[in-house]
Parts: sequence; structure tokens; C-alpha cells
Amino acid sequence: MKPKIFFTIGALMLLFFFTACDKDEDNKPPVNTDITVALNNYWQYQTDLTSLMEEHDGTMNNIQSAILNLGSKKKNRDVFTDIGALVEAYNSQSNAIAGQFEVLVQAENAIIPYGESKGLLSSIAKGVYNKAKGAVESGGKMVYSGWNVLSGKKSIRQVLNDPNSGIPLISSWAETIQERNSARDAKIRDMIEHWNPVTSPEDCNYTIPYDDLAGATPQEKANTYLNMSDEDPVKMGMRRDVLLWSDDEREATAQTAKELGETGVKAVGDAYGGPVGEWTNEVVNQMMEENQTTADCGTTNIDFPVTGGKTLIIAKANMPEDNPRIAVVMNAPQNLEQQLPQGEYHIIAIAEGYIRGVYEYLQIVRNQVTPVVAELLKLAENPIIIENLAVDEGCIEVNQPVHSHITCVSTIGQELSFGWTVSGGSYTGFSANGTELTFTPTEEKEYTVTVDVSDGLNNHKIRSISLAALGGMLAIDDWEITDEDFMDNKLNPGEQLTVKLFVSNTGTTNLTGFHNVPSGTGFTSLFNSTTATIAAGTTITVYVPIRINSEISVDEINLQYQFTTQNQNNNTVLISDSVELPIDFYVTIDEISEVVTNRIVTITGKIANPSLNSALLILDNDSEHSFELNLDNGNFTQAVVLNGSTEEVQHTVYVVAVSGGLTAEDTMSFTSLVPLMALHCTLTWDTSGTDVDFWITDPNGEKCYWANRYTASGLALDVDDTNGYGPENITTESVIPGDYLVQVHYYSDHDNENAIGTNCVVVIRQSGLTPVNYYGYLSDTGDLWTVTTLHYDSVKGWSIKPNSNYCKINPNTMPKK
Repeated sequence: MKPKIFFTIGALMLLFFFTACDKDEDNKPPVNTDITVALNNYWQYQTDLTSLMEEHDGTMNNIQSAILNLGSKKKNRDVFTDIGALVEAYNSQSNAIAGQFEVLVQAENAIIPYGESKGLLSSIAKGVYNKAKGAVESGGKMVYSGWNVLSGKKSIRQVLNDPNSGIPLISSWAETIQERNSARDAKIRDMIEHWNPVTSPEDCNYTIPYDDLAGATPQEKANTYLNMSDEDPVKMGMRRDVLLWSDDEREATAQTAKELGETGVKAVGDAYGGPVGEWTNEVVNQMMEENQTTADCGTTNIDFPVTGGKTLIIAKANMPEDNPRIAVVMNAPQNLEQQLPQGEYHIIAIAEGYIRGVYEYLQIVRNQVTPVVAELLKLAENPIIIENLAVDEGCIEVNQPVHSHITCVSTIGQELSFGWTVSGGSYTGFSANGTELTFTPTEEKEYTVTVDVSDGLNNHKIRSISLAALGGMLAIDDWEITDEDFMDNKLNPGEQLTVKLFVSNTGTTNLTGFHNVPSGTGFTSLFNSTTATIAAGTTITVYVPIRINSEISVDEINLQYQFTTQNQNNNTVLISDSVELPIDFYVTIDEISEVVTNRIVTITGKIANPSLNSALLILDNDSEHSFELNLDNGNFTQAVVLNGSTEEVQHTVYVVAVSGGLTAEDTMSFTSLVPLMALHCTLTWDTSGTDVDFWITDPNGEKCYWANRYTASGLALDVDDTNGYGPENITTESVIPGDYLVQVHYYSDHDNENAIGTNCVVVIRQSGLTPVNYYGYLSDTGDLWTVTTLHYDSVKGWSIKPNSNYCKINPNTMPKK
């Protein structure tokens, strides 16, 4: 049997909203019409939202169908224009959906309560709507910008450099689109290299201008294509037209469009057809983060005992603003068994004629079941809603003032009155002022605080709270940090540390009982409840180990120390004190004060989250010089290759990291004066987790590669990238006459079962000459691509001996890394 985690629904549920009660409204007009309008129309607001989302999804289905049907078309550019019109409609619908989420935000803002702010629960609902609004807008823009690239209108660089594109700096958009471009380039290259003048024109739907490509051989023509700029209209058009002759590229492009559009918000439900299990799996996939699998899932059983229309909104907590995970379940069933990846979630339950409920920070644990009962109240039967009645101090201490307050709202917009009473023992200093009450207990007894909330239409709502008074008093005097993972004497996301509390008994009675520190929002307490004694007037030290959530979205946590004991009447008393601890998430880049003269500069620094795996570094504000940083306990080291110049160059390093809902960044500048290289060759490839090596053999026959990084003639390899992408650079400040053989070797794809192919690019820069690009494809471990042979003559300069070919090298014959 699966273990279960039960939640007290009363503590989780915020009671607000919907279809107003019209009792005697003609005789007593509402004081706040904004509330009544918001509540009367809340269900309609979400109905308008879900209708727009259904239309939105219908347009995406049409986009996918149109892309898949391209295979039945001849070489006709109008079909791309038709799809472009659908994409524009999809983007417009995205903006309309975002506008409807804004309507829900304004509805939340319209509910102005009596007492303090509406509390965490209602701000959670507004936060979910705001994140959904931004994500839907972004999804529409990503589909629009993605189609502009994949239909040959723009390059990736042009989109990213366009400030109006709306593509987030930290997103997978560029990588996703580049995957499609690389796949199309591979198909075009393969078609050209195996060109058959009889069958190939028809095979590519007459879209490859083979005869117009420069070169005498298929390989030379393929290199001509691959060496074209990404902004070249011919290359952009050829990439686009792959959709006219490749079934698998049409399928991949259609799926890419859907993934981009549903990056943050996904609509599911029986309106979409198929069995419940089909769309519940879509919810699982929507919530899945990188490195999570279905094995990391738990289950929530949501009991929604309401007839009629109802909607559930499920949002993963602590996600960044620009990367939320939200699912809108339309026509939700009365009982939903939903798998979710491990983590914290917010659930908003909305039903026609009922007050919507919010269930915040539901903890989903792997292989465990979390039940939720959505016990919504009918708005017509609840003209007054009490959200909370609380005592500020959390407990009652003899001869100390007690401050109680209530948060409530009139759902029909009426003015409210408050009748306070205190019972159970003697007291002094009774003072009631609207939503607040102050009194001072004088006995160690159990006191009951009651408030009767009423309006001018004879509607009443009564709420009470009972607490036992005690002669002892607790206070957290101070705190310190010890035993932390990330050594900065601060509380950081993703770290485990110990907080040292100094707890005093400032009362006149010795305290004996059990003390505890429970988990709270954003952290898990590892404190074991034990017996304790605090004599009157003394201070004890309490060591509290905690683990701060890596995906935390708040900038402080509330640590509450609790002490359970008994007063002189043997009433059980819980007294407590709490302290707000700040969360520090930041990026620090180590300064480089001296002028850099080496071509390779190492950028170091730290990011204040020891559990974070990666961050982004950008050099000189150029998206093509961006690096994914691999973090080790928050520390990073990144080698960056600089181009040579004849004068000093100013460089800017920008690092940005995201941890849950928190973002941190830092910028550092430095100056370089790097000598120009006589030869500078660069290798990059397009797969992660793969080890591709760069080789250049000099005229003396000495090979420069990872096992021999420096040759006597001056060749030097900067880094051996064993985890994918590169770059690897081989350079020399001076050259000697003779042949330089340039090769690329697939050392390992780190997969013993499956061959992982990778596209490679070699850029050769010779002093005074225009850079030349070479493109190749390695299919599996052991492949060796001979790129070209460069010949240098001390009188004539550089020339090229084309000899591109492929062969296989047994990996076992190579030195081990």
C-alpha cells in the first residue's frame, strides 16, 4: 500500500469568490461594487479563458496539419504563406489568452478584504495567473519567431538580435530551432553528396539548385552549400524546402511548433477527446523538469465533489517567471487521480456558482499519494467569508498583551461590523477596534477569542480560536549559521546548513516539555523533536539543521521554534517564536585586473546555490559566444578563447543563473591584447555528452591533439572538451613551410548501445585571409573525418589541397583519456 500524506484542508484553502448573493440588495446597495462584479463574473472570466484556449489549440492543430500536408504539395511558396497566416493567428490568440489571464488578475485585485492582506493563498492565485500570462505571450512569440526561421524568412541570429522578438535570454528556443536547421543541413548535404541527376531532382521536389552550386564534385558542392552564411537567401530557402520532400522533418517541425507553443501553459481535459489517462499523461509531461523521469512521480487524488462546470489549474511551485509549468484542466472530473513529478504544487479549483479554492505548496513525494478534497462553498449561501482568525503571538502568555486579528470579506460588497468576546479566564486591557483585538490574560487558563462578523442585511459569520495561557515566555534573541554547504555565512538556495538559535525564557516560570522546529515554505527542517528544559531567565542554544529548496521562489524563510508544555491547570500549551532568515542568491565573477595577453582566458566565479547544475555565460553580448557553465558546488571555471588583435580590446563577461523563482546576474569587464595568429582553427559540434577531438599534423609530422597539446613547431590545442559542443581551438603564432593535415576524430559518444551522430564545423582562419568553414558528419565512435590539407609556402603563402574523406579508427587503438 502506498503511504499517504494528508493535509488539513482548512489550513490550505482560501475561501473567496463567485456568483454573488442577491439577498435584499435592492434595499442595501453594495459599498464595494468591484467585489460584486468580480465575484459575479469570475466563472465567466475563466469560461472565456478556456474558450480562447480551445480555439488556440485548434489553431495549433491546423498549423501541424498544414505542415504535415506539405508533402502533398509541389514547389509552391503559397503553402508557406498560408501556414504563416495561421502562425500569426496563433500569436494573436496567445495575446488574447494573456489578456484573459490579466482579467483574472484584476478580479483577484478587486477582492479588498477587511483586516490584513488576503494572505499567501490569494497571492498564489494571482501569481499563477501572472506567470501564465507571461508564458502564453512568450509561447506565441516563440512559435512566430520559430516559423520565421524554419520558413526561411529570418536566421536565428536575426531573431535574437531583434529586441521585439520577445525571445527570453534564457530559453531553449535557439537550441530547439538550431536542431531543426542542423537536421535539414544534414539532409541537404546527404542529398547533394549522393546526387543522381536522374532521380535526385524529383526526390528533393526540385528544390535543390544542384547545378548552380559552385564545385566540380558533389563533395565540393556540398561544402559550397554548408559554407553559405545562415543569412544567405539560397541557404534559407533550401532549408525551408526540406519540408516539401522529407516526411520525418515535417513531423519533427510540427512537433517543434507544438512544444514551443506549450512551453509554459497547457490546456487539457475531455474537450480534447481521448481517455482521461491520455491527457493526465500530458499533465505529467508538462510538469516534468530536466533530469526528471516518470520514476520520480507521486500521485495526488483530487476529490472535486461539485456538479456542473468545473476547472482545475495545476501549477508547479517555485518555477521561474519565464519558465512556469501550468496545466489548465477543463471539464475536470469529480475525482482525478493525477501523477505529478516530485515537487511542490499549487492547485486552483474553480466551479460554477462556488467560491474558488486555492491549495498551496502541496508536497508531491515520489511513490506517495497526496489526497486533496476541494470542498468549495456556494457563494449564494456565504455572503460573509472569514479567511483567517489568528493571534499574532501564536500563543498566550500571562500578563503579556495578546493581539488577535481577523481577515474577512463581504462577498456582496457590504460594510461589516465586528463583535469581539473573550472567555475562559480573567483579563485586563480589553480593546476592540474593527478587525483587531487586544487583551492581557492574568491566569494560566485556556482562553477563547470569538468574533461575530455581521453586515447590515442581518448576515452573520462567527469564528473562535482557543489557546491556553502560560507563565513562561519564549524569545529568539539571535541566530548564527554553522556547518553550511556553500561557505559564505549566508542562507543560499539548494544548500544544507545548521542554524544556531539562542532561545530565552523571559518569563517567571520554568519551561519543561518538547521543542520542535517544523518545516516551512521553501525549506525542510531536519530537526528531531526532543525533550527540553528552559529555566526562567536563562538562554539555551538550539542547533537546527535545515535544507533549503533548490527551486525556492521567496527571498526569506520563516523559522519557527515551538515549545509544547503544560500550564498549572494541566492544559497543553504550545508557545513559539519565529525569526525571518534572508535567502541570498547571487552571482560573483572573479575580477581580471591585468591586461590579458594569452589567447585563452579562464573565467571563474561562484553562484550561490550548491545544488544548481548550470548557468549561462555570454562573452561580449554575442549570443554565438555563449557557454553553458557546469557548476561544482556553485563554483564555475570556463575557458574562453579570444581573437588576436593589434590593439587593446575591451571585453564584457555576463553570467546569469536561475534558481526557482529567483534570478541572479553579474557582469565583469577586462582588457585583452592578444597577438594575431598565423593559423587559428576551431572545431565545434552539435551534441552534448559527446567527445569529439581536433587534430592537426604539422609539416614535421607531429600531431597536435589532446594527448600532445603542443608541438615543437608551435601548434597548441587550448582545451579538450569531452562533454559536447566544443569549441576546441588549435593555433600557432608562426608557421613553417609544408602541409598541415586537419582532421576530426570521434573519440566517444559515451553510449555503448546506440550510435549518436553529430554534425561538426571546422573554421580555418589564416592570417590576412577570409575564414573558411568546413562541415562534416560523424556517425559513431571511431569515425575520422579528414577535413583538408593546408599547404604553406614561404613565398606564395597559403594554398589548399582538398582531400576531404572519412574512415574508421578502432577506439581501442587510441590512448586512454
